[in-house]
Order: sequence, then structure tokens, then C-alpha cells
Amino acid sequence: MNVFPSDPDSEALRGLVDALTESGQAISLYDAEDRLRYANKTYRDLFMGDYDGPLTFTDILRHASQNRLGVRIDDDVETFIARTLPRRRSMRRKSFETDLVNGRWFWIEHTILPNGWLLSVGADISTLKHNEKSLRQAHEAALVAARTDLLTDLPNRRHILEHLDEALVAHKRAASGLCVAIIDIDHFKAVNDTYGHDAGDAVLWHFARGCRERLRDQDLLGRIGGEEFLLLLPGVRLNDAVGIIDRVRAGFPSDSLPGHPRGVRFTFSVGVTEALPHDDRSSILYRADRALYAAKADGRNCTRIRFENEIPE
Repeated sequence: MNVFPSDPDSEALRGLVDALTESGQAISLYDAEDRLRYANKTYRDLFMGDYDGPLTFTDILRHASQNRLGVRIDDDVETFIARTLPRRRSMRRKSFETDLVNGRWFWIEHTILPNGWLLSVGADISTLKHNEKSLRQAHEAALVAARTDLLTDLPNRRHILEHLDEALVAHKRAASGLCVAIIDIDHFKAVNDTYGHDAGDAVLWHFARGCRERLRDQDLLGRIGGEEFLLLLPGVRLNDAVGIIDRVRAGFPSDSLPGHPRGVRFTFSVGVTEALPHDDRSSILYRADRALYAAKADGRNCTRIRFENEIPE
């Protein structure tokens, strides 16, 4: 019966070294004083280049940092060393991922051997990380698409109403001003019927772009359906809100839209109200909607306010 050898012979050791060299993994072995005692070609190419000593862990890190090798270090190398050394041998086994200067990612496994030496084995996970990044970007793009009105590139109904809920909470917490306006483009159906839906889409897009250019950075406009928009004006009282809306209105030219038949012009009506301490989404939108009806009843192309404490039907 053949007995399996407990210790490799010289031929087995040569085969093992050759296998480690060709494995594609970054393999290194440091002794108890953190001097490099073995490194395969992959490790040397990634972390050392043509470096020939001194072969301590810290000296190799300094060389790598100076020569754009090894791990990506966001701060200076001495700070990185001071942060890394206390954790380097804190556990008998540990695994972590790290990104390199050359853009590759490695999964590193550290093992402290019984004699105090440290074996490090790094596997290239760049493809996995790139796939993970692509999936994350696709997820983020899907979230943006789910929250955005495709025609105007504004927040859609669901998203702008979520912002309204958050603004009401912030208003109650900080007792700061908050005004809410519902905007309706006047006679929009007539634009579609007379000039076609392309002209109607152009009106909506032109309106959204014009508002973005003229509103404050903290203001938020969203499309809540058809030709209706919801405008959140944080930090202002009613008079200031009306002034902001009037400046937006004055900024729209009276001439025709570029690329469309002459006569395609539009105006808009606005109902605006100020948040009260007890307001929720329903109550404040009810008042803004009542104010919008008043603006339409008064001939459109104007702004009307609603400030009394009304209860939605």
C-alpha cells in the first residue's frame, strides 16, 4: 500500500511554485517581521515592478505609491501605513476587497500561519466589480426613469408628491415658510386640437425648461398630469411666492414656439397657498386647487391665492 507523503519532495515543491506562478492569483508570504519571503510573478508585477529591496511590507508600499503600483491610496502613503499596520495581523484569517491603481479589483485573503508568517492570496474580481457597477448604474437609471416624466424631464406625479410630503414634514419641524402652487396651462386642449400633439408636447417641454431657468435652486417643479404642474416653494410666504411666480410668467416670450406654426402661444394659470401647521398632502392641495379654479374663473393667465383654513370635501 502506497503511503501519501506528508512532506513534499523537491519535485513537488518545484511543481507547487510553478503552479503558484501561473495561477493568475497574487500570492505573497511575509515572515513574522513582515519581510517578504516569497512573491509570485503576479504579485511582483502588481505591487513591486522592478523593485529589489529592502523587502519589508512598508518599504514595498512606499515604493508602490511612488511608482503608481499596488493599491489605490486616497491619502498620503504614511497615513495609509499608520492606518493599515494595526489591522494587518489583527485576525488569524480575514478577507477583503481592494482596488488597485491600474483599475483592477482583487479579493484578498490573509492567513496567519502557526509560525507567525502571513500568507496573502489575491484573486482578480475586476469582471465581477465591473458587472456590479453596471448593475448598480442600471438600477439607478431605472429609479430615475421611474421618478421622471419622460417628456419634460421633471419629477413625475408620484415623485413630486413624495417631495411634497417631505416638505410638509420639514415645514412642521423647522416652522419655516412653505408655499405650494398648482399650475395649469391655459386652453391646452385647443393647442392640441388646432396644431397637433407635437405642438402640445413642445408647449409642455418649453414650459418646463423655462421654469427651470427662472425658479430658484431650492424650488421644485413636477408634472402631475396632462398640462398640470405642482410647484414647491420652500422658505417663502405667500407674497414672496406670488412674486416668484410673476417673475416666471414675465419671462415667457409672447412669440411663437421655434419650429412650430405661428400662433402657437400659451399662458398659464396658478393657484397658490401657504402651508398651515396642521396641513397634510390632501388639505394643502385642496386649497391650491381651489385657488387655481379662482384663477381660471377670473380669466386665466393670472395667479390667485387661498389662505383660509378649509377642509377638503
